[in-house]
Amino acid sequence: MRFAPTLLFLLLWLTAAGLATPASAAGDILERPLPDAGDFPRQPIRIIVYTSPGGLIDFTARRFADIARRHAPEQPFVVINRPGGGGIVAFEEVLQQPADGYHMLAVTRSNISKMIATGRDDLIDRIDWHSYIMENAHVIITNARIGKQSWREVYEDALRRGDRQLWLGADIGGVKHVSGVKMARQAGMEMRWIPYGSGGEAMAALMGGLGSVYLGNPRDAMISDDLRIVAVAARDRLSAFPDAPTFTELGIPGLENEHIWRGFAFREGVPEARRAWFAALIEKVANDPEWIETWANEGVDLEYRDSERFGRMVERDVEEFSFYLREMGLLREPGTRESLLAGIGEDPALQFFQVLLVVINLVLAFVLLRTSFRDRFGELMVLSVVLSLALLFFAMTEGLPPPSPVDTVGARGVPRLWIFVLLPLALYQVFLILRQRKKGGGKPRKKPLLLFTSLGFMTSYVLLVPILGYLLASALYMPALLWLLNYRHPVIIATLTGAWLAFSYFVFQRVLFVDLPAGTLLARLPFG
Repeated sequence: MRFAPTLLFLLLWLTAAGLATPASAAGDILERPLPDAGDFPRQPIRIIVYTSPGGLIDFTARRFADIARRHAPEQPFVVINRPGGGGIVAFEEVLQQPADGYHMLAVTRSNISKMIATGRDDLIDRIDWHSYIMENAHVIITNARIGKQSWREVYEDALRRGDRQLWLGADIGGVKHVSGVKMARQAGMEMRWIPYGSGGEAMAALMGGLGSVYLGNPRDAMISDDLRIVAVAARDRLSAFPDAPTFTELGIPGLENEHIWRGFAFREGVPEARRAWFAALIEKVANDPEWIETWANEGVDLEYRDSERFGRMVERDVEEFSFYLREMGLLREPGTRESLLAGIGEDPALQFFQVLLVVINLVLAFVLLRTSFRDRFGELMVLSVVLSLALLFFAMTEGLPPPSPVDTVGARGVPRLWIFVLLPLALYQVFLILRQRKKGGGKPRKKPLLLFTSLGFMTSYVLLVPILGYLLASALYMPALLWLLNYRHPVIIATLTGAWLAFSYFVFQRVLFVDLPAGTLLARLPFG
């Protein structure tokens, strides 16, 4: 046994060395200089957050910016809040900026579910999912003062009440809603999901006794001593909440990865040298002792993952949310249509419909010029074109995502609002013209050819927008229309055209974040 002390010493030394390795590795990362990215960065880096100030992802982004400034001396980081659409507004803003690395997105798993639920999963494919930085398990929280004390009580109450047991949370079709459905199904129980505008509102409802449980983040349980975590969707108990059992411990396996992750992303196409610069910076922040201390008692699992691993996670989430949202009735099956009319919004049916409307208007013009309605030819043709455009735009909206419990307005809501206002007004004007003519009023048009030319220009414009894009087609159409309206001064024509294009671009693209048609022809060009 003479070698026992030596063996014991060796084991202790190896154990100490093993424990010291992560700290040593973290120290190496912190001391390592940022890789050279040329003249980048030369201006402030903007971190776009998809929520209002005060939310968890907002706090994450601001804490990251504070610590990142120390590892990138003299480099400003600015957090900008762009709430709206569950992230759609923020994503659109970043995608409209150059792929130069000066605009980064603070992203969460909630963005994936929202994009899929609202039919904007195209945004997911246009994003570079750069760095995964943390996750926290979903937890079931009760109001112990007036409600259930344990998961067993929640479960037994659900068996008695069925789907009358109320689970509170944020949003319909969101990541927590999907997790709640999975939890109830895995536990063999029923529940009714009651959505609120935010987690704070749902928590207030739980405190007021308006529901049985709240599905949220571990830190939500810290706001009151009355709140209790009765189940954790993680592999192990949370160090910050050691008394809260996991679902596996409760005999409900399969819920070990029900969590919300957070990370950073960019628009696709950022130069590789700049991506490497950000990867090194984010890894430095992830290993910073102050960053680690920030989340020490929050029930958060800190882990840095690179873009390759992060991208695979996003792909899995897309598949999972697509499956569950479809099963929950919040997403249509691929290849199905909401109605038979929806087919007219798809190519080539839409192109045929456009040609049909042009032919109808040409035939109508030919008939009017040879009947007693010739004296009101101009007014009737203008109204016919307006009605045709309204029908065309209505058909085009059939290809947009419809309203749903997730998005009660839908992408087609705003354009259809204008259409439904436009149609009655145009029909009413036709009624007034016919009534006036019946009474013998009205003056004959002396220049039907002028209106006929205007109709041709407008028809050409409508046909060119899907090909050349809205801005280029408008740049050609506006000068021609102004010339026909006797605006012959080049400066006036250029000013009015430029003003309209600028208004369209800034109001729709920059303020409302509505994409103007880009055009199929330009999209095929190398710079399109």
